[in-house]
Amino acid sequence: MGLSLVVGPAHAGKVEHLLDRFVVALDRDPWLVVPNRADVERVERELVECCGGLLAGTVGTFDTVFAELADGDGRGKRVLGDLERLLLVRRLTDGAPPGLARFPGYADALARTLAELDGALLESDDLEEPLASLLAGFHAELDRLEAWDAAALRRRALTRLTTELEAWADAPVFVHGFEDLTGVEWHLLEALAARTEVQVSLPYEPGRAVYASLRQTVDDLARLAAGNVLELPPRSHEYLPAGLAHLERWLFTNEPERMPLDGSIRFLEGAGTRGTLELVGEDVLAAIRGGVAPEEIALVCPAVEPIRLALEAVFGTLGIPLGLEGRGNLRSTPFGHALLALLRFAWLDGERSDLYAHLRTPYSGLGRRDVDWIEGRLRGRGVARGDRTVAVTVELRDGRTLPPLDLVLAEGSPLAAVRLLVTSMLRHAHGTTSPPLDEAARVDLRAHDAVSRTIDELETLAAAGHAVGRGDVVAALERATIRRERPGAPGRVAVLDLRRARTRRFDTVYVVGLEQGALPRRPRVEPFLDDDTRRALDERRGGRLARPDV
Repeated sequence: MGLSLVVGPAHAGKVEHLLDRFVVALDRDPWLVVPNRADVERVERELVECCGGLLAGTVGTFDTVFAELADGDGRGKRVLGDLERLLLVRRLTDGAPPGLARFPGYADALARTLAELDGALLESDDLEEPLASLLAGFHAELDRLEAWDAAALRRRALTRLTTELEAWADAPVFVHGFEDLTGVEWHLLEALAARTEVQVSLPYEPGRAVYASLRQTVDDLARLAAGNVLELPPRSHEYLPAGLAHLERWLFTNEPERMPLDGSIRFLEGAGTRGTLELVGEDVLAAIRGGVAPEEIALVCPAVEPIRLALEAVFGTLGIPLGLEGRGNLRSTPFGHALLALLRFAWLDGERSDLYAHLRTPYSGLGRRDVDWIEGRLRGRGVARGDRTVAVTVELRDGRTLPPLDLVLAEGSPLAAVRLLVTSMLRHAHGTTSPPLDEAARVDLRAHDAVSRTIDELETLAAAGHAVGRGDVVAALERATIRRERPGAPGRVAVLDLRRARTRRFDTVYVVGLEQGALPRRPRVEPFLDDDTRRALDERRGGRLARPDV
């Protein structure tokens, strides 16, 4: 029993060491904890290839472990979806001081803060106002609904682990790929280490500036390990070309040794984002024509969404399929944009531009030529206000109303109206005589699925006694996300952010957007939890809220 720590620089063999230990412990049904679902699938494939098949052991994320523990006694509760949780927080803000609740993003910022506080295992008594009352009110609402959010599920899991002997047998736990731990994850490892063997792997090398942000985490784990620390020596020269191995050893040092470029590292410099992406696209196309499989190529950037449109335009022109990983915003898809435009016009006093952003799409079921002609007449007359737009449009259509608008303005539940609307949008865009099989249709189907899941969450909340109005529906859909391509999709160049790239392997990698000063990045400053407040709570309660630069 107890915790042991494995540290070493990149490519030192930490992952191989943990996988070997995992295989050796298969007779005890071990757990391997990795950062995200993409890593789960990759590690499972590697283990199966190594062993020819596995009949024991579990590979999952921290969320998998928490869910297993929380539901292990059969007394689990329903877990709120992210959008249900956000609407509950919006209800809390209705009673907030007017000066606070009116600024844009207040509810979103509060939702993130409450999640962090719960993740640090803090109670309302540990906080000052207004956070103390807001956190207490949120917990009371969860109790009233007899439901958990993700944080409540983790608390329940930790309670079972520390109070019930049968909550965990002697299954060993191996953890890798993490650079920091939340308070509840830290307490989970502490509790597991008191019951079984726990081994944690971290990328770290003492004295190197590139790993400075991890020093506190490593020091804390080393204390918990009571000196049981394995330091692996550098081995990047065994796995990487000479240029990349040299970069790994000398990155961020004050007086690096210099060596000539060997072709493993190249620099592309373009004029602005679009120019840079065009250079990258041409180079990617040359690599594919040279025999590199598209799924073995990755484009890594600080964040995907800011460059998504330019990236899709450039690579689409070159005919290079992209696999954007993670989850995207519903509103950024053609289907979601058209849906939200109509809802904003009908329910939130929108203007002509909102209505016609929907009508000119194939989802409206109206002819594009007629729509463009009518909109041109409206522009010529200077019609912009919503009610006047509808009146003149109906007049120019010889008294015929607009079916999509009629649908959402009908009496009854806004949730039912959205269900009917999205069904008609798919029917108008893709028909009913043949299955939609092209890429645009697949994106629309994923968007439709995202809307359906959102409405399901809101209907569950409404059934529990919460009034869900039109504004709530629009707010939820604006924050809804859609599933993008699965990691490693065949025939597609992977596009992922820095965090998702940490544990992945590719033949060729293009790093975009790392201009001078881009790294290290300061974490986003939250209005409810500034750095001083985080440090004070860490000192008082050990919440592990202070965040290192990344």
